[in-house]
Amino acid sequence: MSAARSAGEPVLVVVSPAALALDGESVRVARDVLGAAFEVKLVVPRSLDELERTLSRRGGRRLVLIGDDHALHQVVQLLHEQSGLSSGPVGIIPVGKGEKVVLARSLGAAGRPVDAARAVVSGCVRSLGLLVDESGGVVLGGLRIPGRGGPGQGLGAAAEPGRGGAPGARPTAGTGRSGVPPQLRGPAAERSLRANKAAAGRGVPLPSACREWGTQLGRAARTVAAQLLPARSGPGQALLVEADGRLLADLEHPIQLVAAWNAGTRGGAGGCAADGDSGLMEILVSAASLSGGPQRLRARRITVTGGPSTSFTYEADDSPGGPVQQRTWTVEPAAWGLTVPPAA
Repeated sequence: MSAARSAGEPVLVVVSPAALALDGESVRVARDVLGAAFEVKLVVPRSLDELERTLSRRGGRRLVLIGDDHALHQVVQLLHEQSGLSSGPVGIIPVGKGEKVVLARSLGAAGRPVDAARAVVSGCVRSLGLLVDESGGVVLGGLRIPGRGGPGQGLGAAAEPGRGGAPGARPTAGTGRSGVPPQLRGPAAERSLRANKAAAGRGVPLPSACREWGTQLGRAARTVAAQLLPARSGPGQALLVEADGRLLADLEHPIQLVAAWNAGTRGGAGGCAADGDSGLMEILVSAASLSGGPQRLRARRITVTGGPSTSFTYEADDSPGGPVQQRTWTVEPAAWGLTVPPAA
């Protein structure tokens, strides 16, 4: 579908403050390209509330965003909450460094701001799906639940603001990753701690030779105990994973990674001819106990549940969410449109 419209069409250009501070020249060039073709109203919202008001009052103006992936996620989330995604496509002019604009480019946006601005003028509309959780949080690209302590784990126990901190829960600028949560002490460590407290309570000084002997004995006991404990297969957490009613993992086999993303959105080059919306998500489940390697399948819905009285954290569009005890993500096909360059 062509995105080209009549000359002088009213367009609302929303500029992320971060983009303006990072590369004001690219913002100016994009504005000039758009201004030569459309009647442009340019807004720089300084808060999430101001952005929400701007989007709700845009009327029939075509929407163009100049900013990074975080700004794109905010705009799509708010439009979803306002039931405004069906009113017209979103134009994105990526401005940001490196990983800050990976998502926009994976969805099909042009890499250079000037090319992305030209695509808004004469490109086409690519139909895309969304992953939406039960509390309304959207995922444009993909979600990821790594095993505790595994590579890339940096979620910690950051609480979801408002309704659980998922990126869809009204994210704020500058949201960062918190540290990895401390490991729980094992039973042996707890027994040692209680013994130390008891000895300290008695207040009886020990001769240095006895203390040295006790230290050596404790070290030997810990070595033997470590040899008797079952070997661990690596990082993982107990999760129940279901996709379209099919059980993929149970609580008895620690999961090292759960990942899901919109089928057709990876490697988004190819313009509107590319399949950006299959109505399904790609799912990958990895566990050390899986003899045939990671499970890969397509489904419309995935539900992840933690063990009894436990919760898990996750990454959605590379932003932290959780902890939650259970979360379900469902594909909403053809939920929104993105203006992209035409296929070469």
